[in-house]
Amino acid sequence: MRAPLPELSGAGIRVIESPAGEELIPLRRETVTAFVGPAPRGPANIPVVIDSVTEFRRRFGSPAERSRLEWVLGQFFDNGGRQAVVVRVPRSGSPSRITLPGPGGTLDLDAVNPGPLEYLRATVDYDGIPPSDLWRFNLSVQRIRSPANPLVEEQENWRGLTMVADDEAFVGDVLAGSALVRLQGEPPRARPYVTPGGAGIGPVGYVHGRGDWRSAAPPSDYDLIGSAEDATGIHALDQVANVDLVCLLSGAPKADVGPVGIFAAERYCARRNAILLLDPPSHWSRVEDVARSQRDSALASPNVITYFPQLTELSADGKRTRSLSAIGAIAGMLASGDSTGNVLLRSKARVAIEPDAGEAALLARRGVNVLRGAAPGFISFTGDVTLARSHGSRREWQQLSTRRRAMTIAGTISQSTRWVAAQKPGADTWRTLAAQVSRYLDSCADAGLLAGDATRRAFYVKCDQDTNAGQTGLSFVAGLALTRPGEFVAFRFDHDGSECRVTELAWQPGLGLAG
Repeated sequence: MRAPLPELSGAGIRVIESPAGEELIPLRRETVTAFVGPAPRGPANIPVVIDSVTEFRRRFGSPAERSRLEWVLGQFFDNGGRQAVVVRVPRSGSPSRITLPGPGGTLDLDAVNPGPLEYLRATVDYDGIPPSDLWRFNLSVQRIRSPANPLVEEQENWRGLTMVADDEAFVGDVLAGSALVRLQGEPPRARPYVTPGGAGIGPVGYVHGRGDWRSAAPPSDYDLIGSAEDATGIHALDQVANVDLVCLLSGAPKADVGPVGIFAAERYCARRNAILLLDPPSHWSRVEDVARSQRDSALASPNVITYFPQLTELSADGKRTRSLSAIGAIAGMLASGDSTGNVLLRSKARVAIEPDAGEAALLARRGVNVLRGAAPGFISFTGDVTLARSHGSRREWQQLSTRRRAMTIAGTISQSTRWVAAQKPGADTWRTLAAQVSRYLDSCADAGLLAGDATRRAFYVKCDQDTNAGQTGLSFVAGLALTRPGEFVAFRFDHDGSECRVTELAWQPGLGLAG
């Protein structure tokens, strides 16, 4: 079982619990921004709140091992972002392993948080164990700074461990609570040998973990998406109550998130009422490439935003350039005030090319926002569009600000009405819930988030026999006037146990895979 997450604290961040009661639903002013991708070290598949690049380096890497995620977070904080939720995703199938030999086979210990900077070592001794006891042993595991600098950053010690499965000191059960290692596979038939040079023999010796420290393989798209059952990859964000923006970074600097990853991430963000921010594909080198790709693509989701072009940075010798991500800067801008249109972003990098006015208009029609050069140290962001294209008469989801407003409201309602799962279905519960949601939407209208004033032309809520006919849980519908008074986009909320499904009734966008 996963340990509690005390680091999940701060504005808009909390461990999900089932609220009970009928309290007033507050307006959410903050934007929760999550970053999912690889990092050199640190907690794996656990959402961690970061409030600075310095904190990121302390938890997930060092300046000497600058990662793509570090660059993106730096851009995020430089452009108004105040707090980020980071999920580090390692490569599956290539663990960092310590192998301790013994007469009955090897005791294999895998790092809880594998990574190219996770240097672990272990030592075994029999100190204090009666000579007649041939099953018990002592184990010490350390995380060190590096092989060249054996500064101990964390250490765990266990005495009297045993290979006997029904013993309270069984090694597999004890290590299940370790922050450093886990038992891999079946334990051997006998305890491991004393580490050569270990305690009781001479200078303390260690067995160092085996891992590809210098060229660790990046996570795949399947690692980035992870598993809902195991709460890994993007699904680790299930431990965070509200998520508004998700930045998904590919595992390698020059690699794109593939169609499988994009599809799964979009579906996840749709379920969580969040917007997915993606870097443009590497083959988008010209405006013509973007127009052709988007014309032929079935990816027309209102839950995804992207931009063109990428940023570039000269090498120290001025002879080479490298492509850099801009999603951190865009996320920081959105998190700081939801500004769209034509906004200056702080960045030391430059845009790869300069789209002219006609090209910018073409990109906007294809659902792509535009970056341009500006004053030294700045770039401009132009646009307020999602990847949604025309779907019949429902064109409002093509506007990012409108889509975000709707998803924030729907997500808040979904989270704040989970108390109904513990209530007996019936007219009294229906009336109470409808009143609670109506009060919240009144406050949204008063704050200018809905078109019109707090009247029937701004919203409606329906929770009665009609919405709950044939339902095992509790269902209701809320309509929001987002652009024009009296013209509603409707959401259906289905509470069944601890889950709440949110369905858009007015328009269901189709989603394919980008070519």
